[in-house]
Amino acid sequence: MAEPNDRFALVGTIVADKYSIERVVGEGGFGVVFRAMHRIWDEPVALKCFTALSNAPVEVRDELLDQFVQEGKLLSKLSSRTTGIVQARDIGTLTTPGGAWLPYMVLEWLDGQTLEAFLGHDDGVGRGKPRGVHETFQVMDGAVRALALAHALGVAHRDIKPANFFVLGEDLVPGMVIKVLDFGIAKVMQQSQNAQNVTGTQISSFTPNYGSPEQFDRTYGATGPWTDVFQMALVLLEVMRGGAPTLGGQQFMQLAFASQNPDRRPTPRLYGLEVSDEVEAVFKKAVALKVVDRWQSMAEFWMALAGALGLRDYPPLPTTDSMLLTTGLPPPTGTSTSRAVSAMVATPVTQSGMPASTRVPTLVNASGPKVTRPGKGKALALAAGLAVVAGGVAFAVVLAMKPPAEEKKTEVVVAPPDTKEVLPPTTPPTPCPEGMALIEGGRFFMGTDVVKPVLAAANPAHKVEVARFCIDLIEVTTESYEGCSKAGDCKRAFKESFWPQGSMKKADWEKARAAYSPLCNAETDRATHPINCVTWARADEYCKVRGKRLPTEAEFEFAARGSDGRVYPWGDAPPDETHLNACGGECVEWRKTAGLPPVTPLYAADDKFPGTAPVGSFPAGKTQAGLLDVVGNVFEWTADAYRPYPQGGADPAMPPDNNRVIRGGAFNSTEKEHTDPALRLPYDADAHTHGIGFRCAMDPRS
Repeated sequence: MAEPNDRFALVGTIVADKYSIERVVGEGGFGVVFRAMHRIWDEPVALKCFTALSNAPVEVRDELLDQFVQEGKLLSKLSSRTTGIVQARDIGTLTTPGGAWLPYMVLEWLDGQTLEAFLGHDDGVGRGKPRGVHETFQVMDGAVRALALAHALGVAHRDIKPANFFVLGEDLVPGMVIKVLDFGIAKVMQQSQNAQNVTGTQISSFTPNYGSPEQFDRTYGATGPWTDVFQMALVLLEVMRGGAPTLGGQQFMQLAFASQNPDRRPTPRLYGLEVSDEVEAVFKKAVALKVVDRWQSMAEFWMALAGALGLRDYPPLPTTDSMLLTTGLPPPTGTSTSRAVSAMVATPVTQSGMPASTRVPTLVNASGPKVTRPGKGKALALAAGLAVVAGGVAFAVVLAMKPPAEEKKTEVVVAPPDTKEVLPPTTPPTPCPEGMALIEGGRFFMGTDVVKPVLAAANPAHKVEVARFCIDLIEVTTESYEGCSKAGDCKRAFKESFWPQGSMKKADWEKARAAYSPLCNAETDRATHPINCVTWARADEYCKVRGKRLPTEAEFEFAARGSDGRVYPWGDAPPDETHLNACGGECVEWRKTAGLPPVTPLYAADDKFPGTAPVGSFPAGKTQAGLLDVVGNVFEWTADAYRPYPQGGADPAMPPDNNRVIRGGAFNSTEKEHTDPALRLPYDADAHTHGIGFRCAMDPRS
């Protein structure tokens, strides 16, 4: 395939004094995508120029740019809330050497391959591995949660297909990060007398192989998030079938007929896949012909599927109304916060225990009613965003969400059609599952101004704000982790301790590894001890399988500090053998027996555990919110890659990019600073040591 043409002569130029344009990677009638290098951070980025706006009249550019910036802010906030969406980094405008005015957006550069590359087929026969519906649910869970978040913020994709999911890694397994690509993100084309005859025009871009009935024929309804639901159902079926496509045919009209055929709806049983009646019913609703008969958002679809699969503790996904009230993000165009509040209603509970329906905000077709911007007297006519698709770059429509007004939405029961029993409404779920504490968010000074070598990475203290979150009361136990690995959902923990040799002499390193490896808890009788000897990726995988995530380091420190100004997680009393499992007299004796160099213990008393202790063995050390072992026992992996704090100065050298932040001290900690909530240390993500475990966090339920 020929390399795309650099028709704006930007290759070799520098944008905004920091993005060096290297090459064109995709283009089309509405935009062009470049690979660029960030000159300061020395890392690649994707720079997308929205060329459809390049010919906009000068008198409307300020208004267009304002809309573009607002949509860029929305995408930035959206992508910052989830790793499942390609991350937005920057936004701006440039003038090409030829004098063209171009708005642009800078996105993260991704290394990996698309879901399409993992699947693929030969003449309709999949080349990938067939998967059951449970495994498919786990594989696609992160990406679907990202789409649910987008729907909750009024953004629909409309071109869901394997090529628009990007897998970061070499294997398509549960826990792998899958990014959603190519959202339509800019409601920036606005009607004016000089808007080049685009007033009222609707531009849509979709792939016919995954097209929904309404994309082929609008008599079935308007496009919206329910369109994403239909397309996602097809993608799930393709994953389950190892890459075999769902809609038969090669020509546009053949694919349209397959999408709209009332006698052959694309559900698992149509393709001979063995699923329960409940799962079949969920898919049948997802691919309904009329949009009013379909799940109205990805949250509705995914929660119903979780219920049909029996995942009773699966964390709820956000609905539009609740997201508008809690994220601080602007409502979708045409949707006011007050309207969102008034739309909130109690929903009936189905036999599966999931909400039968969820209100979604009204969306308006771009070719239909216009939304007047206050004070401007001009109506939005077109919503478009850059999308890299097979063969080039196209614009995808972002419409306002609304099922056709003439159709009344009906209650849906996820149970099979012949089921008679319907359970009465249940008590609404608490914000956090059992075993987790709810931490109300707030501002705090993260880090410390104490100048000591072990706290250098935590300098300086700086103001940070965290949203409220749920976090495990205890560290993940060996028993819990091994239950996940025995079920085939998690990779097994290691039975030997490993960390990079670094500056240690090889003989000393091997001796230390031999001494500490017996303290790995996998496949021992230490079932109630924290799991250790796991890499960052395996900890991250476990949390995702449980419907959770690793806590950010800001969340970890905020939870450890409490809100009452205490010095240590438990209060102001100096650390001793009642507060935590650290290095005491037992540690000194164990090291002597193991032939390791002597150390000065953190406290002289014997805490009775030369290695890890059963979780929760030190209740005197619990935090204000009731968390146990936040310091001591094992250090804990956090979600974050290590970066120096702003204006730090005390940490001049950046560790390798593979480092993740660990928090909280361990059973062999000898320094008092290891009990400071501010302590943060970079650690190789591929290490699996005796002294590192983890706990999980999650966003609160609605």
